[in-house]
Amino acid sequence: MRPVMVVVLVDAMGWTLAGRDPAFAPRLAERRPLATVLGFSSGALPTAFTGRRAEEHGRWLMYRRAGPDGVFRDLAWLRWLPARVRRSARLTRWLERRVGRSVRGYFNLYEVPRGELHEFDLPEREDIFAPGGLPCESLWDVLERRGVAWRGWNWRTPESSARAECLAELERGRHDFLFLYSAVLDAHLHREGSRGASVRASLAEWSAWLDAAATAAARGGREAWLYLCSDHGMVDVHATVDVMGRLRGLPWRRGRDYLAFFDSTMARFWWRAPRARDAVLAALAAEPRGRWLAGADLAREGAAFADARYGDDVFLLEPGALMVPSYMGGSPVAAMHGYDPGHPDMAGLLASTRPLPADVTHLAQLRGFLERELDALAAAASHGQGAA
Repeated sequence: MRPVMVVVLVDAMGWTLAGRDPAFAPRLAERRPLATVLGFSSGALPTAFTGRRAEEHGRWLMYRRAGPDGVFRDLAWLRWLPARVRRSARLTRWLERRVGRSVRGYFNLYEVPRGELHEFDLPEREDIFAPGGLPCESLWDVLERRGVAWRGWNWRTPESSARAECLAELERGRHDFLFLYSAVLDAHLHREGSRGASVRASLAEWSAWLDAAATAAARGGREAWLYLCSDHGMVDVHATVDVMGRLRGLPWRRGRDYLAFFDSTMARFWWRAPRARDAVLAALAAEPRGRWLAGADLAREGAAFADARYGDDVFLLEPGALMVPSYMGGSPVAAMHGYDPGHPDMAGLLASTRPLPADVTHLAQLRGFLERELDALAAAASHGQGAA
């Protein structure tokens, strides 16, 4: 039978999590951990799709320092609104509609202070799941250039609908490459932690769906080459850290002396007063559950931006510690990612019905691997068989 590639990327399905159940996805006998990047999905997914580091494709974190064309550049007036208005759901809905007219990528306003929005920008302006959606060539551009018959689903389609539509396409047998991305498991993990009932149920559903995909492909006269991967793992939270509280007692003020963005696991700073830098560096150096990242750390992780668009200095919490409050939220969650990629629970997963080359061990190598599989797909199709 002519093969069809089915690539499933489940956000946060880490190596540790998937390995807890020996009965998980038995059809995918080839599997290994996939090292991830420093940061979150906003940087990990572009790395997976392009095979390049953040400093090359330009996408690292959801928010960066604003440039002259920032999407929030005309919103400085928000800081003069009454506090209750700035915090209102009505204003948030208005802002989401306004930004959504020019940003086609994924974004969330979370709890970024509305009066500070004009200081920041959203790098992900285009759809990173589509051809032309990233500043450098991606897997989607390759599929278009090669003329591959393909279809994909991402966060814009509910998971249940995407899975059903993908099975239907497999039965029709018209496509050579199908891609399915879901972030539902990621949300379950944040809410319940790695031992949660919804997490276990999600793993069971994916395991069963992979079997169903192979069956549907066979009904469509195709042999399913299945690939399951993730952009990162997840670490259960064991402590909270009030980074903003540590800075509150300093004589240096955010907005006046420095600009800061507080992600859930890291704090990023741009300095306006050198003495403010000295004071903030000293204050956070005394926090035992975090550390300042040196330039060599950022360079090693591919996030050393010459223009400091993501921060002049970055403070990173230890795995399992959560920044509360942060611009991502004011309440703790059960699990988080965005830690040192070397922590074992941060590793993603790569599993397949196909042999996995020994040199595919990092998320940045996923695109190259899938391109080589496309070559094997074309060779198998030309020989009228499913084996490589």
